[in-house]
Amino acid sequence: MKPPSGSVLLTRPRLLGLLGGVALVLLVCAIYWAHLLGDQSTRLRTTENQTRLRAVQMSATLASQVGTLVAGLEYLAHSLAATYEVDPERAFPLAVRTALQTFPGGSIVQVAVADASGRLTYSSLSDPRRPEVRTVFIADRAHFQAHAQGGPARLFISAPVLGRVSGQWSIQFSYPVQQQGRFAGVVVLSIAPDYIADGFRALFGAGSDVALLVRGDGSYLARSHLLGKVLGRSVPPERAFLADPQTSQGEYRVIDPVDGVERHYAWTRLADYPLVVSVGLDRAHALEATRSSIQDSRWRNGLGSALIVLALCWIAWLFFRVQQDRALLHENRQRYMLALEGGSLGVWDWSLSSQQLGIDQRLAEILGLDPDDVAPRIEGVQRLVHPDDWPGMQETREQLRDGRIDSFEQEVRMRHHDGHWCWVNVRGKVSLRGANGRATRIFGTFADVTARRQSEAAQAELQARLGKLVAQVPGTVYQYRLHADGHSSFPYASPGIGNIYDVSPEVAMQDAAPVFERIHPEDLPRVRDSIAASARELTRWVCEYRFVRASGEVRWLAGHANPEREDDGSTLWHGYIHDITEQHAAHEALRRSEERLRLTAAAVRDGLWEWDTASGTMELDARCHEILGHGRRVDRMAFADWSQLIHPNDRQRVLSLLQRQVELGEPFGTELRLRRADGTWCWTEMRGQVTPSGLCNGVLVIGTLTDIDPRMADARLRRALLDNAGAALLVIGPDRLIHLANQRAVDTFSVDGLPLTGRSVRLLHRDEAAFLEFARYYEQVRTVGEARAEYLLRTAHGELRWFAIRGTLLDAEHPESELIWTLVDTTERRRSEEALATARAHLLEVIEHVPGGVLVQNTEGAVVVANEEACELLALRTPAAALVGLEAEALHRRMTPELQSHWLGAPVGSSVFDLHDGRTFKFERIPLRHAGEDMGQLWIVRDITERRRHEQTLQHLATTDALTGLANRRAFMAQLDTELARVAQGGAPGMLIMLDLDHFKRVNDTYGHAAGDKVLVHLAQMLRGQALRQGDLAGRLGGEEFAVLLPRTHADEAAAIAERLRLALEQSRIDSGEGRIITITLSAGMAPLAGDAEHTLAQADAALYQAKNSGRNRIVLA
Repeated sequence: MKPPSGSVLLTRPRLLGLLGGVALVLLVCAIYWAHLLGDQSTRLRTTENQTRLRAVQMSATLASQVGTLVAGLEYLAHSLAATYEVDPERAFPLAVRTALQTFPGGSIVQVAVADASGRLTYSSLSDPRRPEVRTVFIADRAHFQAHAQGGPARLFISAPVLGRVSGQWSIQFSYPVQQQGRFAGVVVLSIAPDYIADGFRALFGAGSDVALLVRGDGSYLARSHLLGKVLGRSVPPERAFLADPQTSQGEYRVIDPVDGVERHYAWTRLADYPLVVSVGLDRAHALEATRSSIQDSRWRNGLGSALIVLALCWIAWLFFRVQQDRALLHENRQRYMLALEGGSLGVWDWSLSSQQLGIDQRLAEILGLDPDDVAPRIEGVQRLVHPDDWPGMQETREQLRDGRIDSFEQEVRMRHHDGHWCWVNVRGKVSLRGANGRATRIFGTFADVTARRQSEAAQAELQARLGKLVAQVPGTVYQYRLHADGHSSFPYASPGIGNIYDVSPEVAMQDAAPVFERIHPEDLPRVRDSIAASARELTRWVCEYRFVRASGEVRWLAGHANPEREDDGSTLWHGYIHDITEQHAAHEALRRSEERLRLTAAAVRDGLWEWDTASGTMELDARCHEILGHGRRVDRMAFADWSQLIHPNDRQRVLSLLQRQVELGEPFGTELRLRRADGTWCWTEMRGQVTPSGLCNGVLVIGTLTDIDPRMADARLRRALLDNAGAALLVIGPDRLIHLANQRAVDTFSVDGLPLTGRSVRLLHRDEAAFLEFARYYEQVRTVGEARAEYLLRTAHGELRWFAIRGTLLDAEHPESELIWTLVDTTERRRSEEALATARAHLLEVIEHVPGGVLVQNTEGAVVVANEEACELLALRTPAAALVGLEAEALHRRMTPELQSHWLGAPVGSSVFDLHDGRTFKFERIPLRHAGEDMGQLWIVRDITERRRHEQTLQHLATTDALTGLANRRAFMAQLDTELARVAQGGAPGMLIMLDLDHFKRVNDTYGHAAGDKVLVHLAQMLRGQALRQGDLAGRLGGEEFAVLLPRTHADEAAAIAERLRLALEQSRIDSGEGRIITITLSAGMAPLAGDAEHTLAQADAALYQAKNSGRNRIVLA
């Protein structure tokens, strides 16, 4: 029986409906899977793009940090080179020690200096047990050859090399040393690659991401991981930063040949140095979470699709499920809108074909505008975006349009209605592309991130300040906890604990036992007892003790801490520990210096004296009394009684000199005669220096007294023997020029009466033939050692006279050296009477031409002969001829009272005195004897005012800097030693300021050295002007380095003076000489006067170095 036809007709539509439903479900599944796979691919690309962006950002950040580090090393190398050029023996080692203490331990492997030949002349690793260090040559090293080839002074960074002294891998940062503009060697900072690699490792930890630093030629300098495998190697030559040196940054993806890991790399080239920083992020690790999520999603969706195919019979249920999915989609859309609203997000939609831009009203709310004020076109947005940020958005748009990127995220500044800038985070993704693959529609979101930006900037600034503050503290700031059970630890310690205790803050945080194990065994019980007493009584803990470092070096430490009791019975100290080894060394050096001074004074046989002007007393030590014949004793006497010991002819001069030098406060020295205990006179040399004593009504003058009586006697004897010899004496050089002639030779042969030194002996001969003939006697002397002859010579008056001549060698071991000729006039044997008259006439003529006044008296004091200059100098107002026969008393009456006093008090020999009119005279009183009988005396008077002034000028030039007119280094250091001695004896405190012009090299490079000299002169004028007080001393120590000595000054007063000087220079406008204005600043370091000069200079120099590192144009107190 057939079924009803209507039933068949009813089944077919259902079957068609079922098949249609199956086809529809399969079509829906296919569409769903296409969308799912596309979304997963987009997620994967987004994750990869974010990984690349993070690598670019980290590369730029690391490049900035590395640039700052290298700039600091360049400044350190330049400072060390400049210090070595000025003072390689004292200041340079101090600067090296300061640098080694400033940088973390182990970061600087070595500081070395090589001379122009490449031989090491200094190494911070040098040890007396390793003399071979000074035989090391580095002339073959690239960091030496780069400077030896010439060119401007600059920093050179080498590839890592294995040190010949240190035996370690290190990066060489070298800077040239120049002397007078010429290459004189290099200063080399050897930096451990691990120092840079540790910084990278602190950023990446132990993961598979990597950071590396390479030179411009591709040589590895540092790598965060596997550093040992890359030292001495280079990156592959196909890297983009090697192939295109002009590109500043870039990206690439490669499998690392070092460890076989595929990474996304982003690199940044440093602007000022030939270095490249590259950051590589592990691609597999970065995509691992996304891939895992995608894999899980595919498994889930595959299982779901299989269930859908198997459940096609459940069409109704599937329809119901579709309705549920639609409802869920609607709900998700609502959630999406709520998320946008809750996250303060706005959305935008940009059609690139029509240039229409749809933006919701959230943007107007962020910028404080009406919705109508935001034009629906890209030009309306451009008007609101900061000009500096718009080019970046334009570049992003082009990349999206061209298909180089599919999405982006960017933060830009947009102008608020009230004028300030808001930070807006803009995200976008291409939602539609044309047939040619170019983007036609972009959709995205935006959010106000101004508050986050401000918070991040404030947090970064605070973190940087705290980090710098703690890092700059010399020593360590710490907390120390002593638990009730006896266990102890350091809950907090600044990074400086590594330099103090050789442990990291992390190790010290766990247990303090490693610290106590290294405390010197002799000091450990005392340290433990002091801690126990502080914990028991809750009193301040203060202790100085020794610590033995891992290298065996013993360092002195000083600790200060305040305790507090905790609830669990533990005691917590808050304190500070610093290294005081240098202070201990300075104290020991001062003790040794005082001992050396005492031994030196005893060795040179000088006496020491001290004059207290306030009490009017003079204290002489045992040696002074021994010189004066009173035996070895120490005695204090009234100054007036001491002045009576001075010879009457010297007393006024000496007392005037002392008074004048006390007023000026300058060092002095003079020669004077003092009366011995037996009544005789002793020639002495007195030297002294005014030194502040803290006295209210006077000063303290200290000095030495030297017995020069034997020397003066020898000088008088030699002068008398030479000038009063009966023969003319000549010392003749190989060129037959007169090198020395006694007075007899001058009187006999000098036509003008002037000395014969420097003249040719040709003037002695009657003609040229006689001069040439006499040459044979020179050969005879040089051959046999002596020559004798009777020869006719021409005298000063043109007369031909016979002389008995004897020639000998001045130095028998050197025949080619000078000859001594003794000439005795023998003409008198032939014509005695005629010669006697002639000789007298000649004598009168010679006297008249002697450079000075000449007056001869007989035994009764009557004038025998005088020249006109003697009348003029002695103000006798009488012709010389009228003085002949004048009695002594009449002669004295013709003199002024001042000259008469000096004349009558003049001793035998030479004496020098000053007149009230400013002139300086020298008297020579020479007794005349013949055949043992007194024949009278010869007076020679000379005006030596100009010579004295010349000597004073030379003294000024020797202590003054030629360019600036300030005290030079030698004079400044002498005054600094004096001030330190005064402070050490209990005097008022003082301060030292070290000044250095900021970026002075740029002035020379930009305007020339002449303009640089003008800057130095301008600063010197400020120092000599109103910047300093009376009694302060400014000096130029070398180059652009100046120093100011402030006696009797406290730190706050010195800071005010330094700040006044800094501000005045900062406001100065200096003409370069070519119409351009130069502005410049200075940095200064201050230190109190304590210890010796080396210690004080080191303290001030360290403060100056800190001022430079802190940004320059500032004052820092040590």
